[in-house]
Amino acid sequence: MSEEDKIRSGFVGLVGRTNVGKSTLINKILKKKVLITSNKVQTTRYRIHCILNNKKSQIVFVDSPGFFKPRNLLQERLKNAAEGVIKDVDVIVAMVDIEGGIGRGDSFVFEQIKDRSQPKILLLNKVDIVGTKRSAEQRKIIEGLDYFDAVIEVSAKTGKNLDKFIEVLTDLLPYGPRYYSEDMISDQPAEKVVSEIVREKLFEVLSEEIPHSITVEVERLEEKKTRSGDKLISIGCSIFAERSSQKGIIIGKSGNVLKGVGEKSRLELEEFFGNKVFLELWVKVRQNWTKNELFLDRLGY
Repeated sequence: MSEEDKIRSGFVGLVGRTNVGKSTLINKILKKKVLITSNKVQTTRYRIHCILNNKKSQIVFVDSPGFFKPRNLLQERLKNAAEGVIKDVDVIVAMVDIEGGIGRGDSFVFEQIKDRSQPKILLLNKVDIVGTKRSAEQRKIIEGLDYFDAVIEVSAKTGKNLDKFIEVLTDLLPYGPRYYSEDMISDQPAEKVVSEIVREKLFEVLSEEIPHSITVEVERLEEKKTRSGDKLISIGCSIFAERSSQKGIIIGKSGNVLKGVGEKSRLELEEFFGNKVFLELWVKVRQNWTKNELFLDRLGY
């Protein structure tokens, strides 16, 4: 490979406690929504590769569940996924929310990564909504963390300083091949995108507790033709709840909650596929599915 053909490439592990803005950051960098977001914790459940291609680099961001204390088998697997990320990547990026404040949860994350041999960047997120004084206070808290190669203040929401972040990150990556084709931005299969979009819409309308007790599985994803010959994507999804009492809440009075989730999901799926979508949703009860090893295996957790 000649000097001109060389590119910087590698895998970047994005870690942090739950709900610090990791998925929002990746969506902003890629200029396209590839990960679902929510203000509720534990939104991200899967390890997903998101790819930023440039002429001289390919950065593969590895998004993962946040670090937290597990209370069931599902959460134990999410914790293991988060821990696995820091072992397999070329660069580790730790993200904190300076508006909410750097606390014990962030310190726990730092403990997991401080002795790793890879280069490390600390991102101070939400700089757009904190004043200079608050920012200075948070920077003082992290003084002495000399195992970070760079500390950068960013806003995942507005994009502030993301160009600087990408520049610093690229310089820390090794020279290597393109691991994915240049037209790819994510390794998620279509079925996973569908299930995540429906789950996001459920997060938006349900109370704090219930979203962590539901999951979505795609039962049908077919390409059909309408009577007029237009392409139609026909989708059927099962929404699984842990308890019978949750089923009625998810469906809502006269089916209004489920209908609203279906409508919002369909509109976003039509944008994703670039075609008309017919979407059916069914609510089912799978008792204590978050503790069922075989069911978690089936869902890919």
